[in-house]
Amino acid sequence: VRELCLLFTRGVDYRWQRMALLALQEAAEAFTVRLLEDAYLCSLHARRVTLFPKDLQLARRLRGLEGGGI
Repeated sequence: VRELCLLFTRGVDYRWQRMALLALQEAAEAFTVRLLEDAYLCSLHARRVTLFPKDLQLARRLRGLEGGGI
């Protein structure tokens, strides 16, 4: 998080509260779990139990821009 902050703020070093970092981690985990659940549903629709990268790509594409897609 700190590295990305430095990248987007042109070198200005911001301080991060512990709770802010925990909130970001929680949001990232929730996003990842939901994306994997959607991708697994895509694989089941194709009558497979193995999750392939193309399932993740399809799940992101189906979500659109607002849902964290492409």
